[in-house]
Amino acid sequence: MTDEQLPVAAAKREFRRLLDAAERGQRTVILRHGRPVAALGPVHPERADLPVPSQTGGLLSLLGSFADWDTMEEDIAEVVAARVSSLDRPPPEFD
Repeated sequence: MTDEQLPVAAAKREFRRLLDAAERGQRTVILRHGRPVAALGPVHPERADLPVPSQTGGLLSLLGSFADWDTMEEDIAEVVAARVSSLDRPPPEFD
């Protein structure tokens, strides 16, 4: 597979597509003023210097989501009060 070459501006605009291409194994060379300055490509799993993706903990991983359940009403009231005091972003109205 031939490397794709793109100038910096195009790489910025198409970054998501380039990440998808890298995930499929394609390498993209990024050019500045016509000279290669960087490459975006797939990560090889044997690289020890890269972080290991974390595994989710199943149902137990949800436990942390409820740690501040006791203060949820106060937190919501604080957000609504901030929205009320903001002139350009009033809180939504519910029926």
